[in-house]
Order: sequence, then C-alpha cells, then structure tokens
Amino acid sequence: MPALPAAPRPAQGPSAGEPLELPGRASAVLARHHERIVAGLNAATAHLPPVVREPVLYHCGLLPGARPGKAIRPALTLLVGEGLGAPPDPLVPLAVAIQLVHDFSLVHDDIVDEDRERRGKPALWVRDGMPTALNAGDALLTLAFRALASADLPPAVIADGTQVLSDATLEMVAGQQTDITATAAPLAGLTPYLAMVGQKTGALMGAACALGAVGAGAPVEVVRACGEFGRTLGVAFQLRDDVLGVFGDSDETGKPVGNDLLRRKLGLPLLLALGGPPRVAEAALEWAGPGGLAADQLPAAIEMLRADGVAARCTALTTTWTERALSAAARLPLDDGIRVDLDTLGRWLGERWA
Repeated sequence: MPALPAAPRPAQGPSAGEPLELPGRASAVLARHHERIVAGLNAATAHLPPVVREPVLYHCGLLPGARPGKAIRPALTLLVGEGLGAPPDPLVPLAVAIQLVHDFSLVHDDIVDEDRERRGKPALWVRDGMPTALNAGDALLTLAFRALASADLPPAVIADGTQVLSDATLEMVAGQQTDITATAAPLAGLTPYLAMVGQKTGALMGAACALGAVGAGAPVEVVRACGEFGRTLGVAFQLRDDVLGVFGDSDETGKPVGNDLLRRKLGLPLLLALGGPPRVAEAALEWAGPGGLAADQLPAAIEMLRADGVAARCTALTTTWTERALSAAARLPLDDGIRVDLDTLGRWLGERWA
C-alpha cells in the first residue's frame, strides 16, 4: 500500500460538474491519514514469521510497486476518532487491526468466489496456491488482534475494542456463510439479502467507526451510533460493489466483471432480475439454475439487464442507503470539518467506479 489509489472516474459523463470534483475530494480525505496507516501496517507485519511475511505483504499491497487498496475502513476509524477529539496516532493500532481483518476476509473471499485477480494482479491463492493463501489469511487475522492488544491505550479501551472487533468478525463470518449458502439458491427477497449484506460488509465497516469512538473514549450511546452509521454505509458500499461486479469495468475494479453471474452467486443485479418482468425473470432463473450461464453468453446477459433497467434500479437502491448513512453521520456529535469529510467520502462510496 505504498501510494494512494488513483481517483476513480466520475459516476456521470465528463461534462458533469460536481461528480468530477467528488473523487478528488474523497481521495484527499483518504490521504490525510494514509501514511499513518501504511506505517502501522508495516510495523504490524514486521512481527510475522519471515516465511509467511512476503505472501501477506503481497496480498495487502505493501510490496513496492503494488496497486494498493483504498484503506477505507482504517481511514474511517481515524476520522471518527479525530471528529470526537482524539489525536490520531494512539488510534493507529485500532485502524490497523480493522484493515488486517478486512484483508484476512479478502484472502478467503477470493478463494470462495474463485476470483483470480485482486487489485489488478493475481489473487494470492492463484499466485502461491490455496494452502499458502489460507495460511496467510490465518496470519492476518491473528495479527489484527495482536495489533489491537499492543495499542498504547488504557486497558479498558483495548478490552472494549477487542469486543467490538471480535463481534464484528464473527458477524462477518456468519454473513459470508449465508452468502455461500445462497449461491445457486437465492435468498427469498430483498429483505434477507440486505440482512446478509449488513452482516457480511456492514458489520466490519460499522466496527471501523465504532473503534474510532471507543478509542476517543466516547460514551456507549455514541459508540453505538457511530457503529450504526458505519454499518449503513457498509450496506451502501456492498450494493455498489454488486453493481460494479456486473456493470463495472475490470480495468477500474481490478476484478473480473460478471464472475458473480457465471458462478450463479446471489448479488443485487441477479436478485432484482429475478423479481423483474417475465422475460428477464425467466432468464435470471435459468442463470441461477444448475446449468448456469456460459461465458460466451455473459455480454448478452449484461446487456439484457441494462436494457431492463436493472442497473438503474441497483443504483437507486444504493443511493437510498447512502443517503441513510449520511443522515446518520449528520446526527453524530462530530467536529464540523470531519462531518463534511464523512459526507464527501460517503457520497463517493455510493458512486465510485472502482
């Protein structure tokens, strides 16, 4: 993670004014604590046994010349803490811990989803094999709690932070299992799907914000409110991820587009297609069935979803959840400048192309 990712392209055409500025502003928000986060990750990974350190650094984008991740979750931890009056440096171990858990989940996600690319390069399991990837994932999870335990913070803060992170990790695992079960057997409707997303993605992003509040010594009700903001933002983030997974550009996302459809995996586009007009619903049911969708049929399937308005409906739902998250952020007792930063970051997350 040696450098910030390039700002993603705007969600609208090149003549649009406001969206053209949004990615740059969001990138500036992420840049504020980027060096701290990278330094913290490098310090944490220095404790790894040498035999596993290189695969971990490769996966985390910490090797020279690597395409980094966005580091959204640790940035949220430090931004929320800053907004509640805490200096950022003591909270870095909390931010590092949340990123390490996230990276652990990505190693396993790539294996489960059979995604062969991550950040534009071969996924770790493709490069080094599944046994090494699984072992590196185990190391990342262990390292996360080591980083949290070693924080120079009061013991009560570390204990509360450990509770927040462990609860969120277990909830994320539960959401992932629900997602695995839903492959080729879609959940019965939007409500259970959103519940799964709230676990799989919302829980960890909620924990990122809650950890910032815990590190700042905020009251329980503020910690809870920060966590709910993050969880809602996480749902919006995952909905946008689902859109990009079908309608995005692999050069922008660093992941193959359409893989969810080919794997018969439940995602927002497929779910909305199943509830669409008969022609599209019947096609989606066939794609989700035992025969699945052939690779050479993928472009036509994506075009059918676009023509039916599935992409537009996905975007509308993402916008709804983004606005819910921003409304929740507006009610938090944060510094005004940080509230503006969170608004910028949240809007970008709901519109991004990468």
